[in-house]
Amino acid sequence: MYRNLVAASALALGLAGCSLGISPGSSSPHSEFKAPVAFKDAYATVIRQSNNCLRSTDNAYRVIADLNESAQSGVVRVLAPYTDNEMSRVDLKAAGPKSTDVRIVMWGKGTWDAAAMQAMQDAIYYSITSCSTYMPLDPRPVVKPSRDLPN
Repeated sequence: MYRNLVAASALALGLAGCSLGISPGSSSPHSEFKAPVAFKDAYATVIRQSNNCLRSTDNAYRVIADLNESAQSGVVRVLAPYTDNEMSRVDLKAAGPKSTDVRIVMWGKGTWDAAAMQAMQDAIYYSITSCSTYMPLDPRPVVKPSRDLPN
């Protein structure tokens, strides 16, 4: 009996620790930007990126996409099993024929960390899905030689 209670408590704590998700006022990684991509293309890319990279290795997490065609806006969320807590959320809104306003929020741990947020941003910007980002964040400074070389 005691062993079952301990096992049930450990399972409950494990599920709570793994599936907390995005909470209001948290320090979850987030990004807001204007993508030079048509709204429908950005929306489709977010769905592909979420399915390919944010469902976890066992695919237990669900991708829920809500599209409002008349307002040209959409939300794509990845939800935890059992609790439906948001692990990632991407809000999109058309800002012109070839421009989309995007807001990305990730939980901040595991599969849904800052690297996943950057990969999502790159996927939207370049319309190519990848679970890692390969694009440099900032240009590298020019390195000057420490001494003059002879001519």
